Amino acid sequence: MGKTMAEKIIGSHTEEGEASAGDTVEVSVDLLMVHEVLGARIMPVLDEMEVDHVWDRSRIFVVNDHWAPAPDVRSAEIHRRNREFVRRYGIDHFCDVDCGICHQVLLESGLIRPGDLVIGSDSHSTSYGALGAFSTGLAATDCAIIIATGQTWLRVPETIRIDVEGELSPPLMSKDLILRLIADLGNDGANYRSIEFHGETVERMSVESRVTMCNMAIEAGAKSGLMTPNNAAREWVRSRAEGDVGVEVLPDRDAEYVDTLHYDLESIGLEPYVAAPPSPASGRPVSEFEGIKIDQAFLGSCTNGRLEDLRIAARMMRGKRVHPGARMIVTPASREVYMNALREGIIQTLMEAGAIVTNSTCGACVGGHLGVLGEGEVCISSTNRNFPGRMGHREAQIYLASPATVAASAVRGEITDPREEMTR
Repeated sequence: MGKTMAEKIIGSHTEEGEASAGDTVEVSVDLLMVHEVLGARIMPVLDEMEVDHVWDRSRIFVVNDHWAPAPDVRSAEIHRRNREFVRRYGIDHFCDVDCGICHQVLLESGLIRPGDLVIGSDSHSTSYGALGAFSTGLAATDCAIIIATGQTWLRVPETIRIDVEGELSPPLMSKDLILRLIADLGNDGANYRSIEFHGETVERMSVESRVTMCNMAIEAGAKSGLMTPNNAAREWVRSRAEGDVGVEVLPDRDAEYVDTLHYDLESIGLEPYVAAPPSPASGRPVSEFEGIKIDQAFLGSCTNGRLEDLRIAARMMRGKRVHPGARMIVTPASREVYMNALREGIIQTLMEAGAIVTNSTCGACVGGHLGVLGEGEVCISSTNRNFPGRMGHREAQIYLASPATVAASAVRGEITDPREEMTR
């Protein structure tokens, strides 16, 4: 029987050179990313283990991004400890509070290549599957062991294959597609399974759109989201990697999948999708939510804070204004994204429309700062989670949507089908 992408990539990182779904294996890690959890929870584990070295300073990536710049003393202390760790061990790759959100800056760094096995201290580390790497998030103790040894253990996941055909015509975006898929799978429908995304729709996607899909695979419980590299992904890697561009891994024709799902976008009539609170799996067509008044529209995060996301929002809002009963917050995913948006005039367009543009951070998405919600407030957001208390008060309501839907709703002051606003 043939192998899936997950089986092949994980297997290539074992001493035996192969692995099958259900196996528990020890693997060598190509790259580890850690953010504030390093100073908060990983370093105490290292101290308890009496670890006084790192496995490879060139394969550890440290980022201060969740509370950046620090909004309180606790955050400032975590950042200080991270900086001390980087200096003490001579870590080669460090992004302080001026860099951006960990997943975006890591993708921009050129350190991720097809065929790599990448671990992050954040659950949305599944993002890097967009480039053909097996990537997943692990907890503090696991990350501490990797820092010391470069090794970890994994149970090789079974794989669900999803084939998608058809055109995603603006203002439809990959966020609408992944919200539909998560709604169909349920929030645990891919629990500890890998999802392989295939088909002509995925093949045509930009890297930005592919990252959105893989990023949110975790919201269906997936261990990883994987895509075979397309031309956009190959060019992304070639333009950023220094030397080695990795090895593309394809599933075998006779690979065994636990389930195979087929979507034809024309046949299903995909519409802009919105996930109602309290779950990313609560997605339904935007028409079922139109008219719900909003207090805040948020555009940003590791899911949808990239250049194409800001670009479509600016297209929707050019010459218009944020509704006087609402506020709009825009957080570019990285300094690079922010600078490119400045050069294109996107930031000016959004600010002229009344949006507030912040520095790059996870702040609003995690309810940390720069966009925290109050009791009873309603937010339409391009982020990835809408659990109670996620962006602030537990009694706030968060509706997840694409950047196009967020922008259209900001203009109307209520949840709006972006196809209507695009024609105005």
